[in-house]
Amino acid sequence: MLEVDEGRYRLTIPILDAMLFATGQTDLTYEEPSDVLRQLVGLLAIDALEYSEHWRVAATLRSVLTNKWPDLRL
Repeated sequence: MLEVDEGRYRLTIPILDAMLFATGQTDLTYEEPSDVLRQLVGLLAIDALEYSEHWRVAATLRSVLTNKWPDLRL
């Protein structure tokens, strides 16, 4: 799901799958994914969306993640 390239992480799954995983709508192939993994994937999805200038979708995902984990700093 994630790939490390020179100390940087990037998604290797489609952005929609990442968004669904981060919001808890799917577990992909994990039996019990941790909240930390979901948060990391969510942050990477937001980054990818902003990089590709999908600002509204990124803002919506950010809002959903903030509501789910109020102490998550985005």
